[in-house]
Amino acid sequence: MKIITEPTLAVRLLSRSFVNSVQLKRLGAVALSSAIFVIDIASSIHVAIAVLYVAVILISVNLFSRRGVIGVSFVCIGLTLTAFLIGHGFELYDGSFARFLVSLSAIGITTVLALKNKSATDELQEQVRLLAQTHDAIIVRDMNHIITKWSAGAEALYGWTTSQAVGQDFRALLNPQLMTTWDQMMTCLLETGHWEGEVIEHCRDGACVTVVSRCSLSRGADNQPKAILATHNDISDRKRAIEALQRSEAFLAGAQWLSQTGSIGLKIPSGEMYWSKEARRIFEFDADELPILTSILEKTHPDDIEIVKSAIKKAWQKDPYIKTEYRLSMADGRIKHLQMLAQRVKDGDEGSEYVGALMDVTDTRMAEEALHRSEAQLAHFSRVATLGELAASIAHEVNQPLAAVATNGTAGLRWLNRDTPNIGEVRSAIERMVSETHRASEVIRRIRAMARKAEPQKAALNLVEIIDESLALVDRELKRNKVELERGFELESVSVTGDRVQLQQVIINLLMNGMQAMVNAKIKRRALRLRLLNSDAGSISFEIKDSGPGIAADRMPLLFMAFYTTKPEGMGMGLSICRSIIEAHGGRIWATSEPGDGAVFHLSLPISPWEQP
Repeated sequence: MKIITEPTLAVRLLSRSFVNSVQLKRLGAVALSSAIFVIDIASSIHVAIAVLYVAVILISVNLFSRRGVIGVSFVCIGLTLTAFLIGHGFELYDGSFARFLVSLSAIGITTVLALKNKSATDELQEQVRLLAQTHDAIIVRDMNHIITKWSAGAEALYGWTTSQAVGQDFRALLNPQLMTTWDQMMTCLLETGHWEGEVIEHCRDGACVTVVSRCSLSRGADNQPKAILATHNDISDRKRAIEALQRSEAFLAGAQWLSQTGSIGLKIPSGEMYWSKEARRIFEFDADELPILTSILEKTHPDDIEIVKSAIKKAWQKDPYIKTEYRLSMADGRIKHLQMLAQRVKDGDEGSEYVGALMDVTDTRMAEEALHRSEAQLAHFSRVATLGELAASIAHEVNQPLAAVATNGTAGLRWLNRDTPNIGEVRSAIERMVSETHRASEVIRRIRAMARKAEPQKAALNLVEIIDESLALVDRELKRNKVELERGFELESVSVTGDRVQLQQVIINLLMNGMQAMVNAKIKRRALRLRLLNSDAGSISFEIKDSGPGIAADRMPLLFMAFYTTKPEGMGMGLSICRSIIEAHGGRIWATSEPGDGAVFHLSLPISPWEQP
């Protein structure tokens, strides 16, 4: 909006007219003074004609400044003295001299009174001027509510000019809507002489404004109510800002309640804290309980007190950002999981201030634990299902050493039943029996490990050994289905951190999938190529490539989704579980394929820290 500060033509004309009027009045005062002076000299009337200079002084009060009035007074005194000397000379003891003194006294007294009146008038005019410059609307109405005064502030606020507003009924013009009744407002005004309150009023353009109205009752000499002086202060913007703030606070409180997130503030070193309603609810503080650091520690789970103390220590050390997660132990035995994020927003000589968010993540942690249990159960069921598919191979792997034990046992007995027992052959037979027994025991150990339902145990493992153990479990199936195995290992040993059984499950699942893809496709040459090679810094890559028909491009995004399967008898959980296991080990799994050239499944796992160069 452009503000024009240059006076308009109308203003310039009015200003010029006002200046001309003042000049004319000043010329009139000079003419009156001159006339009184001439009459005083020429007149033979024995009266104090110079007293008429009082009229000149009274006129000059509105035409000159304080100094100007004093100057006019001295001029009048000088003219009086001049006229006396011209007409009477130095005759000091007749009636003319007395009249001269009366005139001087009248001029002096009038000047003093006029100056006092001028001071009061000027002060009042200055107050009126300053009041007119305020943004408040000043309205005076009589007891019938007819407007008698309408300030410039009222013109600016409501849009009606003074001439349009004066004489109008206040209630009809502004249509005021009070927070109380009109009769109650008038009763309070008549009884106390004052009333104040919020009023919604209507402007000339139809818009509504909210004002704070302050009314004072004016009484006459007979103490009867005469008029009502009201000042109206526009608070529409402030009202809208307050309402917007209240809506924002309500939205914030609702969002905090829905997300179970509270806000907190902490001042260091005083320890003074500020808590939102949701933060109090999370900690289950009473309404009159003052949350302080000690009360937080009292509700903290005993095993997590050091975590909270460490966070408080960071605040005293003025860390810019603090993040921690800990548990609360409630009075009824419930456990709550909390996550706290705080950031330093102020740091000065008087201390620091932190603002933070407090989140109740109990449901999240419970869900994560339930999901972990479900994933573990699914992984266990998948392993058991895999063992079912390998039942024939497992039986063969166990039967072979048992048959060898029986054969060697029979041979040992024959060597003992001879007339001259051959102890050496018997010993060899027993040693072979022990060896085959260990072989059978190892097969059973691996099967039991696969079938065992237990929590994952992370440890440093040799990935090459895990691959070899997995191959041993599926070796019979590979031979039965005439699958050629090609090994291309760049490393003889590499250490990863993880659970042995889970990693074996992933490798066996990928080996079985590759083998079944080739068998179902009925191709002539069936080959699985295994590669173990260095990947990017800090990780190792393992690949299993089959010589099957490959995977169609539209099926690639669905491979690792739960319940997606291409096998009529499959559950579609194998690859989904494999991905969960690998991601839990900090790695990743993906597949690539060229139609007609087989599929490649890639595993990437982080190398144990002590294995990294």
